[in-house]
Order: sequence, then C-alpha cells, then structure tokens
Amino acid sequence: MTIKLTFVIISTFLLFISCDKKQTDLEFEKSVANEIFPVLLDSVFHDTRLAPPPPPPPNSEWSDSTAIKWDESKMIAEYEKRKAELEKDTTKLVIAIVDSTYQINERAKKELIDFYKDFEIELDTLNIEESYKINLTDLKHADKFKLKYRSELPATSKVWKGDYDFYLSGITGFSRIQFDRTKNYGVMISGFGCGRLCGFSGLVFIRKINGKWIIDKIKVTAIS
Repeated sequence: MTIKLTFVIISTFLLFISCDKKQTDLEFEKSVANEIFPVLLDSVFHDTRLAPPPPPPPNSEWSDSTAIKWDESKMIAEYEKRKAELEKDTTKLVIAIVDSTYQINERAKKELIDFYKDFEIELDTLNIEESYKINLTDLKHADKFKLKYRSELPATSKVWKGDYDFYLSGITGFSRIQFDRTKNYGVMISGFGCGRLCGFSGLVFIRKINGKWIIDKIKVTAIS
C-alpha cells in the first residue's frame, strides 16, 4: 500500500468520523428541542378567545367623600364560565410553526452565562449558525393543538386576515440551542404571535435535571 493511498484512506476515515460527530450533535440538539416543545408551547400559548377580565379602575372620591365602588365578581364569574366552556371545546387550535429554526444571537449567549453564573458554565463552541428545518411530526403537543408550517399560510400580517376552514390560534417557532460545554444547560429564542399587535419573544433557559430537560425561565425581551 503506497503512502499516498494510506493518506487518502486515513483522511476519508477522519472525515467520516467528523461528519458522524456533527450529525450526532445535531440529532442531540433536535431531541432536546423536541422534548422541551410540549412545555414550551403550553408556556407561550395565549388563547385569544379568552380575554382576561379588565382590572378594576382606581376608586375615585367625590367632594362628599362618597367612593365609587367596583364589583368585579360578576366579570370574574363570566370569565371562569367562559374558561370552563373552552376547556371542554374540542375545536382544534391550529398553531403555525416557523418552518426552520432561528439563529441564536450573541445576547442570548451572554444571558445564558449570566443566568447560570452560580454554576460557572462555559459555552459550547459548536457552530450552530446554520438553521435546520423543523419536522412537525417530531413535535409532541397537547391534543387540543394541530400544527401547520408557517409557509402554508399567507405571508406577513395578511396571515391574520385569511378565511380559513380552521381556527388559527397563533404562530410560534424556536431557534437553535446554545448549550454549555457539559450540555446540561442551554438557551433558545422563542415567542408567540396571536395577532397583528399581539405577541412576544424571549429567551428560554433550559436545564437537564435527573436526565430530563426542564424550562427554568422564559425571559421576555420584546412585546408587540
């Protein structure tokens, strides 16, 4: 066997190992995202059919010191009644999922270190700049939801004006996950849109405890 042929074989083997490692890292990240998703969706979801009762206005006083009383008990009762009705409603709530993952930004990386500063974590140096397409069949969710790709619906704010044969309840998505070196801590970007001027985005801090991934906190960074 010539030296040149040996070099080619070794190079091919090393390339194969490298590609396999990258695939393993990506598959691990996908498995974490899929595990977190049911809790994430429940956390960011807002049912626009259920408007919360308005807060009572501050009591005002006339010159004769007669206070204006505000009885919110009726509103609360109506709110609870409507909530109970919706919980029994079998209508599927369609959630549009942005087709591919967002990019993670530098702010999220810095916030990850700061949020878990007591654990003195270090960022994983794996390149996560490239997005990947989300597979809806891998995302578990509550029975009340039905998932669709965002690309199946009209672009921009026209999405909220569409005449559908289903109830569009909201739009969500998530970014790549920035892990620490031990892959026990991470952060991702997510949010929820429920109308033209209804929604938020934020940082989702996650951690692995006893072999299971949990959401420690969702820090809201923008509201519309």
